Order: sequence, then structure tokens, then C-alpha cells
Amino acid sequence: MRPAVPRDVRERTPLITASGAALRKRLLEHPDAPRWTYAAGDRLVRGDLEPLERLRASLRADRARWTGAPPATVLATIAAAMDRVPSLRRRLPTDADLERDWTWIPTCSRADLAAAAWDFVPDDADLDRLVIYRTAGTTGHPVATPHHPRAIAAYPALLEFAAERHGARLAPRPDAAGCFLVASRLRTYTYATVLTAWNAAGFAKLNLRAGEWKTPDSLGRYWSAFQPPLVTGDPVGFAELMEADVAARPQALVSTSTALLPTLRRRLEQHFHCPVVDWYSLVETGPVAYSCPRGPGFHVLPTDLFVEVLDPEGRPAPRGEIAVSGGRNPYLPLLRYRTGDRARLDPSPCPCGDPAPRLLDLEGRRTWLFRSRDGTPVTTADLGRVLREFPLLMHAFEQRADRSCTVRLRPLPRSPAPRVADVRAALKSVLGAVSLEVVVDRKMGDDGKVSAWRSAIMW
Repeated sequence: MRPAVPRDVRERTPLITASGAALRKRLLEHPDAPRWTYAAGDRLVRGDLEPLERLRASLRADRARWTGAPPATVLATIAAAMDRVPSLRRRLPTDADLERDWTWIPTCSRADLAAAAWDFVPDDADLDRLVIYRTAGTTGHPVATPHHPRAIAAYPALLEFAAERHGARLAPRPDAAGCFLVASRLRTYTYATVLTAWNAAGFAKLNLRAGEWKTPDSLGRYWSAFQPPLVTGDPVGFAELMEADVAARPQALVSTSTALLPTLRRRLEQHFHCPVVDWYSLVETGPVAYSCPRGPGFHVLPTDLFVEVLDPEGRPAPRGEIAVSGGRNPYLPLLRYRTGDRARLDPSPCPCGDPAPRLLDLEGRRTWLFRSRDGTPVTTADLGRVLREFPLLMHAFEQRADRSCTVRLRPLPRSPAPRVADVRAALKSVLGAVSLEVVVDRKMGDDGKVSAWRSAIMW
């Protein structure tokens, strides 16, 4: 008789098998496992699997050159949501013809989502499976976003495709780790689980900070025990993994959250002897684009997203703000959602052979480094975690070379301004006794895009 899967594991991962539960247990209870701070599962049910397989197939079969008009799949997604989503009802007249009127449809942005996330959720949505994700705050003020388990479970198929374009064919095994997500932060969620839609392979999120591990050698031994073929993380996490000199043998690294500097990318490729894929993704939209293996820029990745580059009035522009529409998240159907990042959209043929257009000269994802008073590296995610506890629409944080800081805050509409003393105390819990000025500015951003982060600290 097969051992039963514990009830709490089954609740978080309904499709998990006994062997999957055993793999999860090995990941969690290995003698050198880190301190775990969270329990997670994919929450997938049987009906989620077919749409995920359709997405995997469409990545190869449905790629086509950009025509300047949204594809039929995106139009269908928006048409099905028009009468059911409050934000769409307000922006679209009752007689709107999506195909005809597309460039006249008003855009929306992170500010709209931050102010009223519920306006983006369909009225008739079954909220039993709702998952709330908070953006990490690495490129702007953190925002709580509604997600569906199926949208989250689409990541492995997209990662597979991007890695394959760079020459790495991932084939995760059901009895082994498939992916480790690495970070190096003062505090972050860490957990291990099994991805039932990715051949039941194991997954773990690891914090590489020394205090998270039992001994100085625990990280190396834990890694050697599982050797995942795919490693994801941000540039800071990858730099820390390289410095830790772990005997990792991945088939591919995928860098997320912020831009990967060319010098660091070359060092990572030389150190780990595998391709390094840069990845443009937002929590609100999911993956948008992956770095071209043969040239500059990022190819648009999903076939169910329409990507535009717009001027301030919402008209197509040679260079402007990236906006996305469509997606696979039934709790967040997007229509001309401005990401806050800027680029050029190049539809011309690419030497790599991918017909999808490229985003060139992408701005807005720079990796900033901050330091506490004692010199400890501090990431934008560390600072974003602190700031998201306050009712803010946006912020602008700057650190100067002498480690003194200024943060400007714009509260949410109709919300009281946070107490300056509370904000200062929260930030100093991360930064230590730095000189810190806090300014409340309810008009910040009215005259243009705000840079959420800026630092004069050198790497």
C-alpha cells in the first residue's frame, strides 16, 4: 500500500503523488537544508493541465511576425472580459470595436492597479483559487496583484522555451530537483515544493545569506545533493552564488527582476559553463520577453500577449513606454497596461530565426546596489519589502556615495500620509544609522515617470 500524502501537502498541491511528496520531503528535510520560512504548493487541479499544454504547444506553432495589430487570441480575451471587469467597462464605450478602435482605447498603469486592484478582477470570478502576489519592489513601488494558479504554473513552459532558444534543452525528472530560485536578501520567503505540471520536478527558493544555513558548508552540500538543471534569480543572487563557489552544474541560468549587466553575464557563463538567459517579466504581466541568443534585445515570448510601444497619449511610437494586453491570468485580463519601462519595438527579421519582434534599448530594469551603514549590501527587494507596508502609490529612493539617503513618497489617493517617523524607523531597520530624509509629495509623478530607485554606490 502506497504511503498517504499528508493532508496539508495535498491541500497546497492537489495533484501531487506519493513519490512527489517524498521528493518534497527530501528537499525540505535534507540535513543541510536552509531555514524555511514558508510552505507553498502549485494549487493546480486536473482541469489546469490541458491549457498549460496548449500554451507549451503554441510557443512553437503560433509564433508569427508582429503586424502592429493585436492577434485574434488577445482580442478574444478582452472581448470576453469587457462587460465583466469594472476597469474595462469604464474605459470602453458600449459600442467599442476592439480591432477598429484599438489605438484610441485609454491605457492603464501600475498606479491604477495599486489604487484599486479589485477593479481589474471580473465581477463573476470564482475567488476560491485566488492567489495574491506582491511585487518585490525591485523596479517600482510594490503592488498587490491577483493571480490564478494556472498563470503561475505557465512559467516552466516559458522558461523551457527561452532556454531551448539558447541551446539548453531542459528535461526535468519527476524524482529530482528541476529548478532552484536563488536570492540574497535580508529577508525573503524560502520554501520547497513540487511542480506537478512540470513533470513533478522539485523546486526550491533559497536565500544565499550565510545566516540562513546551518554551517558555512551547508549550501554547497545541499546544492550537490540535488543539482537542478535550471537556476533562476536576480543578478545579485547570481553574483552571490558565484562568490560562494558552489559546485553547481546547471544547464541554464535565467536572470529575472532587473537588467543583467554584460560583464556579469560573461562572468556567469564562464563560471557555470552554461548559457545565461536574460528575462523581461513583471509580476502583473508574467513573462514578456527573453534575450535574443544571437543579437541585442529581447524577443516577445508568450503568444497570448500583445506588446506595444506607446507615446504619452497612447499612440504607437518609434520609442516609448511598453504596454501589454491579454495574458493567461483570468483574474487580471490586461488591456493596454503600461509597464513603466521604455524601449523600441523592432519587428524586422532577426538572425536567430525567432519571428517575434524584439524590444531594443530596454530601460527601467537597472540593477541598483545600496549599502547599509556598516557596508552590508542591500537590494531593492529589501527596501521594497519595507516600503510596501505603507499605503503608497509610488516612491523615489536615492542613496548618495556617502550612504546618506532621501526617499520621496506619494500616498495612495484618499489615504492619509504615512508618519515620517514610522517610515524612517522602518528603513533604518534595514539600512542602519544612515542619514535619511523622508519627504511626502502628493504630486510626485504628475510631470512624468518617476525613477523608483537611484544609487551612487558602486559595485
